[in-house]
Amino acid sequence: MDARVDQKAVLVARSQLSPRCFALDLVCPRPLPAQPGQFVMVGVSATSDPLLRRPFSVAGVMPTENGAQFQLLVKEVGKVTAMLRHLPLGSEVGVLGPLGRGFSLDSCGPHPVLVAGGIGLPPVLFAARQLQKQGVSFDLFYGAASEPELLLRSEIQKVVSGDAVFCTDDGSFGESVFVTDLLRKRWKSRYSHLLACGPNPMLHAVARLAREKGVAAELSLEEPMACGVGVCLGCVVKLADGTYAPSCQKGPVFRASELAEGW
Repeated sequence: MDARVDQKAVLVARSQLSPRCFALDLVCPRPLPAQPGQFVMVGVSATSDPLLRRPFSVAGVMPTENGAQFQLLVKEVGKVTAMLRHLPLGSEVGVLGPLGRGFSLDSCGPHPVLVAGGIGLPPVLFAARQLQKQGVSFDLFYGAASEPELLLRSEIQKVVSGDAVFCTDDGSFGESVFVTDLLRKRWKSRYSHLLACGPNPMLHAVARLAREKGVAAELSLEEPMACGVGVCLGCVVKLADGTYAPSCQKGPVFRASELAEGW
């Protein structure tokens, strides 16, 4: 049965995380049974401007008496994200979800490794929160362009049961290195599974490293989406068998082995 619901959510808290990134906490009256890697389509206006909803990965969900409280991490990049940044507390937004396919946490084995790049943190953080609840030991690598873009470091350190490793492109925090190069440098033979989300160049490098190490990898892709339900076909990616699939419906989490090289 399709668990997705179109409902109104109330903005109850907003916190600034960096000059361009912020966290939103919202409460909805009905359950939101999202899994790490799934997303919601958010509409901020009752008018036709903006016309389309925008996709946001869920960073965490906590059931309430009748519904749920959930968190989104947002980077201001355009009109809708700017509207969300200035939306008054108590305002309602439309939320359709949960949508898509998430991570297979039950198949992670005894010691997975999680990798996030930039604003690709939300599904990885959600997975980390769930793995902590399940008592699974894991490491987490997180890279960003600069220190201000390394979001929620203290929260990550509290959640991660193993090593929490940070790096920046400019060396303003941690090593001055791409997160995939740091992962290669500190790779542990005990890693049983790899979960990742970030920009495509990072995900391509993660997929190559996983193949080299013989470890299964799941990648949460950040493809542009217009509808979020597989109708418009604006987010298709190429699969290893030569066919194409909408990432909003068959993903956004794909096994690396499912994807064509370079997809």
